[in-house]
Amino acid sequence: MTPNTNVDIIWDYVEKVWNRGDMSALEELTTPDFAFQIGSEPERNRAVMARFVKMIRSAFPDWHVRMVDTITDNNVTVVRWKGAATHNGVFYGIEATGKQIITSGINIYRFEKNRIKKEWEQMDTLGLLRQLEVLSG
Repeated sequence: MTPNTNVDIIWDYVEKVWNRGDMSALEELTTPDFAFQIGSEPERNRAVMARFVKMIRSAFPDWHVRMVDTITDNNVTVVRWKGAATHNGVFYGIEATGKQIITSGINIYRFEKNRIKKEWEQMDTLGLLRQLEVLSG
């Protein structure tokens, strides 16, 4: 797989799954045994990931992520990203605030046969919670 192919697949994944909420793209662009993990949380399979994305998009309907930097080495690609959204729905029990948030993170993607097999994410959750005024400081 060429580096550009990895980045193109991730671009489609980010645009279709995260920015549009297209769950058919999640199935199309990931392997049947796909796993997603944020920090130290348990891995999510494809079905649980679809529910997670729907929850995020329900809480932040205008969620939009853009890729800032990418690094590719064989079947692994790292993406630094920035996202913005408005908190218009319940997010982990936090009622809608109407606040606009900006967040960022780094994801690592492992590929198998031109599909995403594994995704690890580290996100600025602390910054997001501060912007929602759930945490001070």
